[in-house]
Amino acid sequence: MRDLCEYFRVIRSVLIVEDDALQRRAMTQRLGALGVADVQVAADGLAALEILETCPTIELVITDLAMPGMDGLELLCELGARGQRCAIAVHSALDGELLSCMELMAREKQLRFLGTLAKPATSVELAAILTRAVAPPPAPRSPLPSVTRAELAAGLARGEFVPFFQPKVSFRDRSVAGVEALARWHHPVHGLLPPAAFLDVMEQEALLGELARVIIDTSAQAIVACRADGVELPVAVNLSASFLSTPGMAAGISRLIRRHGVAPELVTFEITEAVAMTDVGTCLENIARLRMRGHRLAIDDFGVGYSSLVQLMRIPAAELKLDRGFVTGIAPGTRAARMLAATIVMAHQLEMATVAEGVETEREWDFLTGLGCDIAQGYLIARPLPLAELRAWLARHQPSTSPSRSGART
Repeated sequence: MRDLCEYFRVIRSVLIVEDDALQRRAMTQRLGALGVADVQVAADGLAALEILETCPTIELVITDLAMPGMDGLELLCELGARGQRCAIAVHSALDGELLSCMELMAREKQLRFLGTLAKPATSVELAAILTRAVAPPPAPRSPLPSVTRAELAAGLARGEFVPFFQPKVSFRDRSVAGVEALARWHHPVHGLLPPAAFLDVMEQEALLGELARVIIDTSAQAIVACRADGVELPVAVNLSASFLSTPGMAAGISRLIRRHGVAPELVTFEITEAVAMTDVGTCLENIARLRMRGHRLAIDDFGVGYSSLVQLMRIPAAELKLDRGFVTGIAPGTRAARMLAATIVMAHQLEMATVAEGVETEREWDFLTGLGCDIAQGYLIARPLPLAELRAWLARHQPSTSPSRSGART
């Protein structure tokens, strides 16, 4: 225990918010044994706020949820409104689904939320929370630059927009199932920019169609390059609703692909369900024509839009991409896990393959494998790669290679 005490001396002050005196006493003793020098207690949220006002040095608040007076939810809301920066953990016997909802609320209110503790909290669980409390916060991201229509048009004309390719592999045998083409901008001043820096402006300035043509053209070239390496590589490309609503779009991009001698079945078009189709008739005509011309279709970001089942009826898709929000941190027994399992079953009944986006841990890999998901995509396999790095990745990738060794996040 001495080593733990030494390690956790950097946590000087903890506030326990708990209406049960026995729980307060037990947690106070365990925190003291872990080396926390100053442990303060409050019986409800109002008392906790008074202590926080007089003791601004408190570094961690551990609060119950169900309490008389001001309960834990009210306390979290008030801490968020006040911009409280100390770490927060919840100590509760409430059911997991309610706790998950509470955790999402806390994060939306910009609280530094560390996790939940079951009652009664053990020394090991408290040690884990203290470890998270002393961990340095993630470095703030650099703000994305503002870009203009003129810059975007010039960048398109100069060929500064290129696809990076994120590999997808089979859950069954880890064989390569294809890649997704993701747009990047080699900006002459700001360097490599992600889609968040330019997609919204492109949407506003009606430039997404031109970007799509560039990415489709360069992706077809990538297929030809990989074929020279002995790899017949399927590529998926995103299509926006605004581009889909362009009359004659399907014929134009089919000609673009055929010009490179690429078989249409090697190019899958991902259609996001989160955006409403402004011209449903033209969108569906282009979707149907793409399918008639031999291209595969996928419904992207499934589960985050407002008309998921309607899109399943409308679009003759062969693939359903499960949004990363359902995948990240997935845990057995939760409502999210049951929803994910039911979605995979439904997709298979509709003869659709399922692709899990955002797979980043072995735990997520194992859980999705058990659910019968077909294809994995995420940093556990590989980050998005420029073509040269993708070709090198494909050259050394073997079906038996473990994803954790071939593409861990760096």
